[in-house]
Amino acid sequence: MQENHWCASVDATIQLRTGCNPLEKHGPQAVVVHADAWAPMDAIADPHDIRQVVDYEVIFLAIRRLEQNAHCECLESSILEVMDAIFSIPPVSSAFVSMHKPHVYNGQATPAISLSMTRMQWQKMRK
Repeated sequence: MQENHWCASVDATIQLRTGCNPLEKHGPQAVVVHADAWAPMDAIADPHDIRQVVDYEVIFLAIRRLEQNAHCECLESSILEVMDAIFSIPPVSSAFVSMHKPHVYNGQATPAISLSMTRMQWQKMRK
């Protein structure tokens, strides 16, 4: 949690085909996605306009687009795609995205991965 920042959060469950694990080869599986995007309060001219704060629809649509990608390699690449969408929102200074698969081990384990980045780290990675 960051002080003096707006935080937009999106939670979604999507059907995602990833190819990282032999147990996943049979088809798409449910993946639970959580995304947080933080924007400094003083970067927002009108906090009554959600599009000026953080347009969480951009994040939601990026998550839903993952389902349409039949060649999704892994959760890591999916997280990076969501990060790209989050950092396309100008006031966002940092973001957190996590994904977990509640059914991959028949309910006995829930593999998860997450990534937390600042805008500066994201820009450096994208160069």
